[in-house]
Amino acid sequence: MSLTKTDYQNILSFINGSLSDCKNIQSLFSELFQFDRSLLWHADEEGNMHSLNFYNFSDQMMFDYKEVHRANDVMHPKKHLRNLGNSRDSVYRIGEVTTPRELSKSSYHQFIERHKIIDQMVMYLSTATTIYAGVGFVRFKGEKLFTRKDKKILQTLSTHLQHLVKNSMQIKEDTKVNVLVNTDRGSQAALSVRELEVYRLVIKGYSNMEIANQLYITVNTVKKHLRNMYEKNEVNNRTSLIYKLDGLVI
Repeated sequence: MSLTKTDYQNILSFINGSLSDCKNIQSLFSELFQFDRSLLWHADEEGNMHSLNFYNFSDQMMFDYKEVHRANDVMHPKKHLRNLGNSRDSVYRIGEVTTPRELSKSSYHQFIERHKIIDQMVMYLSTATTIYAGVGFVRFKGEKLFTRKDKKILQTLSTHLQHLVKNSMQIKEDTKVNVLVNTDRGSQAALSVRELEVYRLVIKGYSNMEIANQLYITVNTVKKHLRNMYEKNEVNNRTSLIYKLDGLVI
């Protein structure tokens, strides 16, 4: 399947547009390629999805997916981790990861039937060992199925998206929040964005499991962020951390 001159012009427009503002990826997919409904997500080291960003879906569908069927999704990154390193492809249609018979027997089939989904396609963004993000696309009854050409367009864009999203995630993680320093105590709170999110739930009395559920990360990831905060502030437990940062963090 060969791409046309117009396809390549649209690919260049996508790259230029996303470089100027990486937050408009999903609108560019819709405008340039008619991928009108998409879900951009990140994943932790264990393949758990978080930071879901829906584009052009109904409120009911978003709720059903997030609260009930996300873990059942046959294209969930956790189900695809075993394929890393075995394929050069980073884009898959639903028919390439499951058969109609397997799909009909899965818990995810209820979600597909309820919302009249006829096709899905996902671009996984990954290293050799970890899927760190992805973009999923959906077509509904009355719309056309995804084509080999659609897949090739996404495959052509995959390297660009890998670098773009990875850099965006790294910038966010490296951003330090240094606020309200009490000079009398001679100390400073320097937490990453994610650490600050965890800390704000810690001071509310949330357990590790509750924090994990709230932020859509794993309990082990919560523990990792806590350990980092303990080391930065030279403490070894939550109580000491709260005492040390009291008045330093808004």
